[in-house]
Amino acid sequence: MTVASRAPIEAPVRPAADVYPAGAVLMAPLSGYTDAPFRLLCRRYGCRFAFTPLIAARSLIHRNPKATPLLYRSPAEPWLGVQLEAGDPDVLSRAVLLLADRDFQVLDLNLGCPVAKVTRKGAGAALLLKPDLACRCIEALAAGPFPVTAKVRILDEQDPTPTIRLAKALRNAGIRALTIHGRTPARFYSGPVAAHVIRAVRENVDLPVIANGGIRTRHDACELRNRTGCRRIMVARGAIGNPWIFREILSEALPPPPTHDEVCDAVEEHVRGMVRLYGESVGMRNARKIILSYLTGRGYRRTRRREVTSVSTLQGFLELLHAIRCEGPSPRYVSPRPFYDPPDPTDRADPREIRS
Repeated sequence: MTVASRAPIEAPVRPAADVYPAGAVLMAPLSGYTDAPFRLLCRRYGCRFAFTPLIAARSLIHRNPKATPLLYRSPAEPWLGVQLEAGDPDVLSRAVLLLADRDFQVLDLNLGCPVAKVTRKGAGAALLLKPDLACRCIEALAAGPFPVTAKVRILDEQDPTPTIRLAKALRNAGIRALTIHGRTPARFYSGPVAAHVIRAVRENVDLPVIANGGIRTRHDACELRNRTGCRRIMVARGAIGNPWIFREILSEALPPPPTHDEVCDAVEEHVRGMVRLYGESVGMRNARKIILSYLTGRGYRRTRRREVTSVSTLQGFLELLHAIRCEGPSPRYVSPRPFYDPPDPTDRADPREIRS
C-alpha cells in the first residue's frame, strides 16, 4: 500500500466505453468513510461501482502517509475509482503521474464539496464559480491514462441553464460522465433535491449523467430515477452504517431489513478491517463513528451507544459488541431503521468530515 512512483504519462489509456453502464448504482466517495473495509461491506450486498474517499491531490505529491491506506484496493474489488480534489491543474497533472501505474478504472474530480477547508483552497465547490479553471483541471487529468469523470452540484435551484452550461464545458474539456448532486453548495445536505435541474442537464448534454442526492431508501432511489430520467444513480450518506441499501435498491422484490445478528456481524467485520488497514490506534479512533452508524436507529440501548465514544482498543470493542449481541435491540423496537444522519461537517473542522 504505497503511493506509486512516477510513471510515464504515455501509459496506455484505459478503455472508456460504458464507464458506468445503464442501471448502475454507484457508491459515492465520502471523506472519512469509503475506504476498503466500508466498500467491501457494500460490495457484499451488490455494489460494484465505488470510489476511494476524497483525496487531496497535494497529499499524493507530498507523499503524505495518511493517503496510503485511502488508496488501498482490496484484491476482491472488481472496480474502483479515485476522487481527487485540487484547484490547480499543475498539482493534478503531477498527481496523475503518481497514480498512472496503479489499477483504477476512473479518476473523478470533485467540484461539489462545500466544506470550508476544501473551498478555501480553491477546490471542491469553489471551482463551480471558476468554470475556466475547472476545465483546465479536467484537461490536466484527461492528459493521463485514466478516463475522467466529475462530480458537481447544481448552480441554481430554479434555473438549469448555468448547470447545463457548466456540464457542456466540462464535457468539452474531456469528462466521460458527470454526477450531479441536486443541491447547491449552500444547501450542504439539507433541503429538496432539484431533480428538474438534473433532468435538464441529461436532456441537453450528450453525456452520461448520474443523479445524486437524498437516496436513503429503495423508494428514494426509484423516485430520483423517475424524476430525473437518469438511468444511473449514486448513493452517498444513505449507505453509512447501512450497506444493505444496495441489496434493497437492486433486488427485484423488497428484501427484509438486516437481522440483529447481521448488524453485529457487519459492524465487527467493518471494524476489524479498519484495524488491519490503519493499525489499532488510528483504526479504532476512526471506527467510533462507524460503530455508531450501525447502532443508531436500530433499537439498541442508548447507554451502549455512549460507551462507543470511549472505545480505544479492538478488545474493548469486542467486549462491548458481545454485550450488545447478548442484549439485542429493544423488544419494543419494530420500526424500520431511520436514516443515520452523520454530524454536519459545518459544526467542526475535523479531517474526517464527510465530503462529497
